[in-house]
Amino acid sequence: MFPDITDEQIQTNIESNEKAAYYGKSFLYDFKKGDFVMQNGKFVEVTGKEAIKVWIEKILRTEKFRFKVYENGTELQYGITIEDLIVGRSLPQSFVESELKREINEALLQHPEIESLTEMEFLREGSTLTISFTVNLLNGDTLQQEVEFD
Repeated sequence: MFPDITDEQIQTNIESNEKAAYYGKSFLYDFKKGDFVMQNGKFVEVTGKEAIKVWIEKILRTEKFRFKVYENGTELQYGITIEDLIVGRSLPQSFVESELKREINEALLQHPEIESLTEMEFLREGSTLTISFTVNLLNGDTLQQEVEFD
């Protein structure tokens, strides 16, 4: 009469709910305008892949160690160190790309739903750097991400 559920299934459901509760709501952000997207006077809520995309771009646009609000006393820090690599320095391109790949992987793999990053490419046109890559999620889905730095 009762469904046959294993302890493993129960634990998986608990972990899934804990992840959802931990990350809470996410709101759509227009990074070009520098403001949240509003519709009918309310913030536009995003979930799933769109929430992950917003999270990724926010991480990549936050300079690590700059803001005290992101200090948490552990090795894992919020953001990446990018300014020293791309602004006002003449470092070898191969070094810059290698360090950016390392920084980006280290930061983004903290998300519990991201399994790996692949196909990372860098395109510099004048003072603009565009970083694009594929995000592979644990559930087998992928998403394309592109972030432009001026």
